[in-house]
Amino acid sequence: MTKPVQLVDLFAGPGGLGEGFNSIRRPDRSRQFKTLVSVEKEAPAHRTLTLRAFYRHLLDSDRGMDAYFEYLQGGEHPSNRDDVKDLWLKAEQEALRLELGGETGTHALDERLQKGLDHNRDWVLIGGPPCQAYSVVGRVRNRGNKDYRPEEDKRHFLYREYLDVIARFRPAVFVMENVRGILTSRVGKERIFGQILEDLRDPTKATGHEGPKGCCSASGYTIFSLEDDRTYFPRTKGLFDNPDPLEEDEYNSFVIKAEEHGIPQARHRVILVGVRNDIVNSIGAQTIASSLKMVSTDEKRTVEQAFVGLPPLRSGLSRDDSYEAWQAAIKRVATKVANELLIHPSKHLQYADRTRIAAELNAIAEAQHEELPRRHEPRKEYRPVGPTETLERWYHGAQDPNINGLWYNHEARSHMEEDLARYLYCATFAKIMGYSPIGTKEIYLDYLAPMHANWKSGKFADRFKVALRDQPSKTITSHISKDGHYFIHYDPKQCRSLTVRESARLQTFPDDYYFEGNRTEQFVQVGNAVPPLLARKIAEKVVEVLTAWQVEGIRDVGT
Repeated sequence: MTKPVQLVDLFAGPGGLGEGFNSIRRPDRSRQFKTLVSVEKEAPAHRTLTLRAFYRHLLDSDRGMDAYFEYLQGGEHPSNRDDVKDLWLKAEQEALRLELGGETGTHALDERLQKGLDHNRDWVLIGGPPCQAYSVVGRVRNRGNKDYRPEEDKRHFLYREYLDVIARFRPAVFVMENVRGILTSRVGKERIFGQILEDLRDPTKATGHEGPKGCCSASGYTIFSLEDDRTYFPRTKGLFDNPDPLEEDEYNSFVIKAEEHGIPQARHRVILVGVRNDIVNSIGAQTIASSLKMVSTDEKRTVEQAFVGLPPLRSGLSRDDSYEAWQAAIKRVATKVANELLIHPSKHLQYADRTRIAAELNAIAEAQHEELPRRHEPRKEYRPVGPTETLERWYHGAQDPNINGLWYNHEARSHMEEDLARYLYCATFAKIMGYSPIGTKEIYLDYLAPMHANWKSGKFADRFKVALRDQPSKTITSHISKDGHYFIHYDPKQCRSLTVRESARLQTFPDDYYFEGNRTEQFVQVGNAVPPLLARKIAEKVVEVLTAWQVEGIRDVGT
């Protein structure tokens, strides 16, 4: 049997990128890729990463999945079960908790790769360095710190840890992900992205490492776009030509817009695919560029499609919560906002629209609602027909297709009554108007204004946003761990922000993907991840390149 392609995942977070690669199976159901090692420094994300590694080892065994799902439902931890303890130990060897950038972490990773990598087979490196220093929000925050010096911020240079692995171990292909802000980030007066491209092109020059002995030890890399087959770096006639520099406006060709590839979220990220030059010379740069180009889909996935099947929940009250108290609060705030809308005019909202929104709010206040839980308790529900739609099948994961009801991390937050009023108004506004209200222009009532002295300054125009049911969601970010204001559920009757599971759905994590840690830690993990379904689509493109390389007969990548 052909062996899987070895995979190394750095800065792995909870494992979204690795999940996509590991999900691909050959016609004989064997894995196309298999993670040798994944690295993450944060404890909650590392626990999630280890648990998912165990899930895959269990899935590949003939022992069934009971040990995994029983733990998710409150049972014994797999590490304490004699029947699967060996598989848990394998998971611990795969998922390493290391902080790269320091001597200890770098040495431990180096030792693991020296011992574990089969240097006679091609392998793939994936991952992306932490992005806080590159993000627009991070840069704005840094500008507010008078002592901040970008050239002293080690987060700018953590990609060098990734680069060091490329230089020392020479993967056939690497996939590097980062935020879009990396394109415009500067150290001093220089844009950092051009230097990153140059370093990745020639990792030996950038690091001083010659790489392993063999035919490819002196090979550099060509960096490809997944969106535009005319963009790759360097564009040269031969290995020894001077590279033709890319224009800065061409940098955007390295940006993938997730919503254009079947992901129910407008997530824009820089994805670089590097292919070792002995492979490029064998197949041809333009052939590889054409193979790697991802085809956009005309039909965009929506929030409502992503949430299909998930049970509705109510929000909670920050104090003295009960369904009766919550229902009474909803009635109070709905009536109050409806009355305020009819009394107070708006420069930006016509009277007819205010009347329609008020009528909907009054209907919510007066209706006899079904009693909704705040937390979904996973339980098996049998159904005669399994999921048929592609996205639903992906979400279902490895669960029995005739079993439903096993959703995890699906619990609503508690909110102050003032926030309930804002969420109810915003969700109702979006239902009636078809878009989310815009800052103080349309969230104009004093009753709805948060306690910020500069609320009306315009700096918080996007503080409250609804995840519209008929569109892809806005980008899920780690900020969702702070509050849910930017991620309000489109159903006014639920009157709440999104749950971890809903956020994970928008990120395309399968429903059997369990996030360890408390709820705040779970939100951070989801927000920082690469959407696994997008990662799978990228992995499929990498398979095309590796297959073409294998066909050339120069290298057998699987054996």
